[in-house]
Amino acid sequence: MLQQTQVDRVIPKWRAFLLAFPTWADLANASTADVIRLWQGLGYNRRAVMLHRLAKAVIDLGGELPNDIDAMKKLPGIGDYTANAIAAFAFHNPDAAPVDTNISRIFRRVFPRHRSDPKSIQQLAKSIAPKDVWTWNHALMDIGALHCSARGHVWGLCPLAPLHGSKEKAELWLVKKSAGKFEESDRFFRGRIVDALRERSMTLTKLRLRSELAGIDEVRFQAMISKLVHGGVVEQRGSTVFLAGDVKAKL
Repeated sequence: MLQQTQVDRVIPKWRAFLLAFPTWADLANASTADVIRLWQGLGYNRRAVMLHRLAKAVIDLGGELPNDIDAMKKLPGIGDYTANAIAAFAFHNPDAAPVDTNISRIFRRVFPRHRSDPKSIQQLAKSIAPKDVWTWNHALMDIGALHCSARGHVWGLCPLAPLHGSKEKAELWLVKKSAGKFEESDRFFRGRIVDALRERSMTLTKLRLRSELAGIDEVRFQAMISKLVHGGVVEQRGSTVFLAGDVKAKL
C-alpha cells in the first residue's frame, strides 16, 4: 500500500483492509472484486489482485508467509524489493537489503560508481547493512524522502552531506526529464475505468460515455480494457465488463 502512496492516505485504508481481512484466510476467501473495491484510492489496482493471489498461495503453504527472501520471491506479486522489504520490516531478517527509490538515490550520490547499475547497488546495500536492518532501512528511507529527495538536496540538513562532496556535485546528476501529465496517462484512465466498475458492471458503450473517458479514442480505450483484463483486474463477457471475480455481475 505504501508503494507510491503517501502514509497519511494509507493509514485509514490499511485499517479498513485489516478490519475486512484480518487473516490470510479471510483475504484468500474473499472475491477479487471485493479486494479491488477496498483498494480504492491506493492506485495500481493490479497490486490488489496480486495480494489476493498471494493470500491463496500462503494458505496453500500452511497459512504463514516464509521468512526467507528466495522463498518469498517465488510467490505471486513478490519481487526482489518486496521480498527484502518484508524480510527487513516484518521479520528483522539481517540478510534483507530493500532498495527503494529513496535508498537508491542516496547510494548513487554517496557512491557515484554505482549510479547506473541497480544490481551493484543491491549488492552494496546488503554489504553495508548492520544487523538492525529495521532501523537502518527506516532511517535511509526517511533521509531519502526528507533530505535527499528527487526535487533536490536539502543542503546543510542531511547527515550524509559530508560524503557527497560539493553541493554542485551532489545536485548535478539529479536533473530529470519532465514527465507527461499523469491526468493524461493510460494509467490515470485505467484507474477511472476501475473506479466506474467498482460501482457496477456496465457495457463498453456506457463506460465510454462517462465524462472522464469520453475523449479517449476507440483504439486506446480498447487497449486499456485489454490490459486490465490481462492483468486480472477486470473481466469481459461480450460487451459487458466488470471487476474480476464479481459474482453478482456474472449472474
